[in-house]
Amino acid sequence: MERPDRSSAEQFKEALQAEAERSNPSSMRDRGAAGIRTALADRWLPLAVAVLSAVAMLPALTAGWQLDDYFQRVTLLGYGDARPIDTFIQYIDRAHNLRQMDSGTLPWWASPDLRQAFLRYASTLTMMLDYRLWPNHPALMHLHSLLWLSAAVLVAALLYREVLGATWIAGLAALMYALDGAHAVPAEYLANRNALIACCFGFLSLLAFVRWRKFGDRGTRWLSVLMLALSLSAGEMGLATAAYLFSYALTVDRDGIRARLMRLLPHGGVLVAWALIYKLGNFGSQGSGFYLDPLHNPFGFAVSFCQRAAFLLMGQWTPIPAEMSMAYAPGTSAALHMSVFSFAIAAIVAVLFIPLIMRDRVARFWALGALLSLIPIGAVGPENRLLGFVGLGSMALLAQLTQFVFTPTSDASAPRVWKGFAWAATLVLLQIHLIAAPILGIARIDFQASVSARMGRAMASVPSDPQIASQDLVLINPPDHIYLVTAIWAVKHLENLPMPRHLRALSSGGPLEVTRVGPRSLRVRFLGGFFPTAFSRFVRSQNDRFSVGQHFQLPGLSIVVEAFDAQGDPERVLYEFPVPLEDSSLRWMRWQDGVYVPWSPPALGHTEKLPSASGIFG
Repeated sequence: MERPDRSSAEQFKEALQAEAERSNPSSMRDRGAAGIRTALADRWLPLAVAVLSAVAMLPALTAGWQLDDYFQRVTLLGYGDARPIDTFIQYIDRAHNLRQMDSGTLPWWASPDLRQAFLRYASTLTMMLDYRLWPNHPALMHLHSLLWLSAAVLVAALLYREVLGATWIAGLAALMYALDGAHAVPAEYLANRNALIACCFGFLSLLAFVRWRKFGDRGTRWLSVLMLALSLSAGEMGLATAAYLFSYALTVDRDGIRARLMRLLPHGGVLVAWALIYKLGNFGSQGSGFYLDPLHNPFGFAVSFCQRAAFLLMGQWTPIPAEMSMAYAPGTSAALHMSVFSFAIAAIVAVLFIPLIMRDRVARFWALGALLSLIPIGAVGPENRLLGFVGLGSMALLAQLTQFVFTPTSDASAPRVWKGFAWAATLVLLQIHLIAAPILGIARIDFQASVSARMGRAMASVPSDPQIASQDLVLINPPDHIYLVTAIWAVKHLENLPMPRHLRALSSGGPLEVTRVGPRSLRVRFLGGFFPTAFSRFVRSQNDRFSVGQHFQLPGLSIVVEAFDAQGDPERVLYEFPVPLEDSSLRWMRWQDGVYVPWSPPALGHTEKLPSASGIFG
């Protein structure tokens, strides 16, 4: 047989080597990684992740109406005295609040000067469109919200490519942002659609500004200004757009600092105009322990902001949502442990990213933008649903850190101890944001749906017989006033059912000791504090103090604060009615096992203890 020539032998040997390389696990991993990087850098990836974000949140289509949706539905359908365009204006002045306190939709302990009026007209218009086109089809309303989510993710992905280049790093950031579980509540909660709209317009403003600075097209500059205005008109979260614009000018843009800031003058003009409208239109929040107004009480806001920012960072970087901070009573050991844990997470995140931030000005842009965007949302009780802007910078930072840690030549000068820590931490964070995040998002949708179902069950337990219209419904221990007392008015109106003459809540949750001190009077001691949770302060600020002997008079009910606890809140309150407690004009109920059940006041001189009971949030 003829032997092969030298050239054929070499080709045969090369083929064997190639086959060996293909079967080598290390080589296969390298090719797999290269394939992933190529896919993440693909020009169609922004569109793909935009679609993926909506697909991941598809269970939101079955969410129906939830929590605040009922209040807004009442307004949008024209019940009551509010106009549909004022959907996000709940409490505006003392006269309006006193009328609500008389009816009982506000409790007697609410701040008379409570104000919650939000400038969100762009978002309101999208809701009015829903109620014009499909007022009785919540699935279509949720689909509308998912379109805003996809639009926001699409623009975020394009922004990543503009700032980070058409690289796998930009693609990884876009993929993690698309899968972020923080999108779950805005996607399924119609009342929170404003967050998606503010993000969408805010990201467009940033994208247009970056393109103007790169290519010099003046049209994109003015588009950026317009999009900032629209973001602000969608919700107060839009202020975070200015945080990123300022951050870009400070860290990425060129020329002297004065020239960089001068380029933001048109954006500054929009901010000034928005602030004037906000002030002159009497928008904002006052008198609440949940919403804080930085301008009304800057010191109090600064103190609360430090803690709230730590909780928000915990929600952004760990599977533990920021709203867990509100699950524990203030001053308890559990609340203290949660606080310490959140600050520890913030410290760990700082240690992890500082080496990258010190080396890379683009990383400084994302980090400063994310941190500054905490300020506007720090005015609200910490919740993951507020993290749209924070997540924008956070996911870019994590993508950059991934390259920094796993590219052998990129971290040669980094300390050895930090390298090991960063390698392990980055691996954990990638698993959280690529694998756990979408699962946690679905779990959050399911939890929110179960909360809404519990609220519906509670509302169904409220009497609807014709006699209730001539009675005061006295609720001795509702664990939540907003969703278990005020909601009665909204739900009964929507279902065209009889309403109680007045709603009267005697506590804001927690264990009680109820003593019958007279034929027409009860003395209530609040064993777990008058405000047992952070959320129970929703309608009264910590700065709005009570006084011993303070008297409140409502139709058919007199309230006297007899003693304080260590926090300066009512510890003992006397309730007196104009008729005997057994009179048929009073319908007594207590909260038990997730519903309202009939309750009878104790006999004269007797005391009854009512244990703490979980509300609809568990």
